[in-house]
Amino acid sequence: MARVVIATSKSAFEQYGCIIPESWDAEFISYKYTDEEMINAAKNAEIILVGSGHVVSRNVIESCPSLKLIQTEGVGFEQVDVEAAKERGVWVCNNKGANAISVAEHAIGLMLAGLRRTSLTDRQLRTIGYTASKRVHLAVGEHDLAGSLVGLVGFGDIGKQTAKRLKNWGCKVVYNDILDMSPEIEEEYGATSMEFDELIKTCDIISMHVPVTTLTTGMLGKEQFAAMKKSALVINTSRGPVIDQDALIWALENDEIYGAALDVVTPEPLPDDAPILNMSEKAMDKIIITPHVAGVTNEDFERMTKMSFQAVERVLSGKEPINQVY
Repeated sequence: MARVVIATSKSAFEQYGCIIPESWDAEFISYKYTDEEMINAAKNAEIILVGSGHVVSRNVIESCPSLKLIQTEGVGFEQVDVEAAKERGVWVCNNKGANAISVAEHAIGLMLAGLRRTSLTDRQLRTIGYTASKRVHLAVGEHDLAGSLVGLVGFGDIGKQTAKRLKNWGCKVVYNDILDMSPEIEEEYGATSMEFDELIKTCDIISMHVPVTTLTTGMLGKEQFAAMKKSALVINTSRGPVIDQDALIWALENDEIYGAALDVVTPEPLPDDAPILNMSEKAMDKIIITPHVAGVTNEDFERMTKMSFQAVERVLSGKEPINQVY
């Protein structure tokens, strides 16, 4: 039997009826595992399944001589020591594209909620009442998504799915990506390329869809926020570090932008005393934060589990996995 260690939710497996193959000697461990706990569980394992944000260190990789595959549940793999895995000949795979639809839908939901100040209005209705909250809402004003110029920073699977849906909202969509897209792809998704600096200056909505790299860390900083339109809305469903959070706080506090809606922050989870949770009332009214849930719908979990199982079976049968990250 193949030894498989799973550091994701056992209750989710049970909830969605995901059946572990009988050929697996599977063990679930807490996702808050230490290196020592993972090594104890996986020292004879061929497969480790982890969440996208879970750490698989060099120490773990070098301490598990039978290891063949580290499979992340979602798209992210930045917490896996890929270099150590490469040195050992261990595959590292993600589930590229599995949650693209769900994250795209969440990004558009954040655009709508940010433009219409839905979260704030709901909170005001509960605290100051129906009539007063409506009066405040009308006095502040709001904006349509239709007709907006939306800039997508990153045009991978999620960026493309976001653009595809925005076409039907009557938006003009532009994108910036390190790769050049063919005219056919641009036509299919209804988006055209724009230089990053121009996108930042001209777009009504700037939506982040890039991975965390040395080039993208702090990609939106004080200089970029200062260059944005005062009416700009910033969306981030990628990773927290692509935005300089201190710079974002500065922008919100100083009315440099209309608002922000984030599904990802730094660090995660946010402590109660995090500066972004303790801004002035004015700034807090302009931000929406969800706890990194854009890509964790029921349908996502089923897709990601199916893809993970397929990768494991390929490796156990001596085949190369499909979604290799190196």
